[in-house]
Amino acid sequence: MAWQSVLMERHRTGDIIMLMPGHSPALNPFLPASEAERQLLDLLHEPLLRIDRQGNLGTALAEQWTWHQNMTCWFDSPTQVKQAAEAIAAQPAEKRASWDLEKVTADGSSLVLRFAHPGSKVADEVMAVVAMQKPQPLTMLRVSLTPNQRSTIESFAKHRDHLASTKRLWFDEDGSCELVTTRTIVQAQQAVMDWFRQSLMPVPEIRPLAELTALLEPVLDFRLKNTARWSTDEPVTAGDVMATVYFVMQRPWPLSGRDTFRQIQSITEPEKGHLHIVYRGRYSMALPAWTGLPILQASWLKKHAHDFETQLPPGAGAWKISHRAEDRLTLEKPAEPTMPKIQVLLNQPDWLQELGVLLRSYDLFWPSAEQLEQLKTQPAWRLLPAPPHSQLMLVWQTESSALKDLQVREALARALERESLRKLMPGGRARVHDSFFPPGLWFSETGAGKRYDLIEAEKRFTSAGFIRDVSGQWKKAGQPLHLRIITPAGNMDRQRLALALAASWMKFGISVQTLEVPPDRYVADLQNGQFDVAILGGELTPGWDVLPLWHSSQRQGRGLNISRVADPQLDLLLEALVAEFEPLQVPRRAAAVEARLAELRPALPLFTDVSEMAARQDRFLGLGEFDAARGITLRELLGSLQAQTRPTLKLEMLPPK
Repeated sequence: MAWQSVLMERHRTGDIIMLMPGHSPALNPFLPASEAERQLLDLLHEPLLRIDRQGNLGTALAEQWTWHQNMTCWFDSPTQVKQAAEAIAAQPAEKRASWDLEKVTADGSSLVLRFAHPGSKVADEVMAVVAMQKPQPLTMLRVSLTPNQRSTIESFAKHRDHLASTKRLWFDEDGSCELVTTRTIVQAQQAVMDWFRQSLMPVPEIRPLAELTALLEPVLDFRLKNTARWSTDEPVTAGDVMATVYFVMQRPWPLSGRDTFRQIQSITEPEKGHLHIVYRGRYSMALPAWTGLPILQASWLKKHAHDFETQLPPGAGAWKISHRAEDRLTLEKPAEPTMPKIQVLLNQPDWLQELGVLLRSYDLFWPSAEQLEQLKTQPAWRLLPAPPHSQLMLVWQTESSALKDLQVREALARALERESLRKLMPGGRARVHDSFFPPGLWFSETGAGKRYDLIEAEKRFTSAGFIRDVSGQWKKAGQPLHLRIITPAGNMDRQRLALALAASWMKFGISVQTLEVPPDRYVADLQNGQFDVAILGGELTPGWDVLPLWHSSQRQGRGLNISRVADPQLDLLLEALVAEFEPLQVPRRAAAVEARLAELRPALPLFTDVSEMAARQDRFLGLGEFDAARGITLRELLGSLQAQTRPTLKLEMLPPK
């Protein structure tokens, strides 16, 4: 279609004309191929929760959520269960009120106590009362399985000889499982080993994890909106949510929050529109993880499980695809008939993507790196960053001889001019970001960045005992400071950045060596501390769990703490943050973690990624200021088609009487 025809159509219909870069999008809601496709999918599909325009946690398909905690004990007989429930009821009223105990349920040989808040500090006190009635002790085992051994342990748990004693069976993606049983450690290990031998299967490694009196399991309840409907006009149900989780977890897609979905023990629907999710352990990040999971229709998933990648699933979003062709998608918003349609043009020839044609023909497009600078001189157009999805940071190996001194790490950070480094990122599209948390969320701060300051860097080196020799090289006790920067072989972007880092530090008087490490050895070198500086990239998620990166328990190959920082105060702050279930309390705890990390400096945050869309100013008159660090979505942009007017007040001055 020639650009003149596109322009005439926009004037005739008032539709929003958007150019989609690249080929026709597959529109797989879990595998967007570009930022433009991600933004389109965001219009078509809905998660349970959303991050709103102010960066707060808000509703989407769910209108309400509440956290609780279950404590479950098992007894030898229903009589003991009844006695335990009576013992709880017999406690003084003021004590029971302080427990936040909402409900006590007897279910056969088990007693379930429901608390109003997860991680309740009174759990031990309540358990002491229950323990007087002699509940069955529990053993938790971890069984390291190969994928073809899963059916063997499942048949073990279902067999009549083991069904009564097996209380929980949880599987991880690698096939390993955790088993909770009322048998002792020795009895449980022997029973599992005998079962595998009888099944003529290799006996897996069986490791005891804990001995318990009761299981403490967080419970997340969602109430679905009764207005939530599919494009087929059928209501969204709890069954759709269950089917989506189970469908996605069986596929190796890069799902944000996958670790939290692994923690799900069960999903049930106690009543229509009510979703009841029980988790294996205390993990507060389970709530924001639901903002990144588009919910799909259970009946559609069942029908298209074998050809999912080639089909277009119905969505529950406000926008629907009303027409799809080789060269165009048409989206409309049925609930608002006056809302302009979106005409998404696909597979357009190269000449239609030249900047001059783009400016005359379209209302929205995603500019190339070459077009960005030219657009800055176009007052009729506005460049809008989309929310970032990844972050890059320099990780210092804090136990290395070169970097164990905090003053040295501070000096190296001060000696870097990050704005110049930013331009070396792919397409020059990156934003300097100082925080250890994602930008623009309700618990995020700007961070405590150490800006470029060579004078301050020299002071830090001098304080650390270094002096410059006649050649300008920094030395301490006659030995030059030498750094090793490692990057994975074949990653040209990382290698280019590493060379720029080396050049900057060498200009300052530091000896630097860049090493490309084969991919099969790179992770091992990071975990074994065989480096001084590493460039670490990671996906940004709306959660606040940074414990795996900085907790001392995650050092030396046991986790992702390749910096090897070990600080008891930081450990306590990280543990308190990850145990916080109340979103309004998260900012305070995240700020404490951020401050401590800024003091210890195990890493230097560098950049977040940036994808920008170009929007014609006169089509989005209601678009005002927004948090540039968090970015803006196409959904939010379309909400600003009309200018926001303030109510007019007629004021009349009255003379005093």
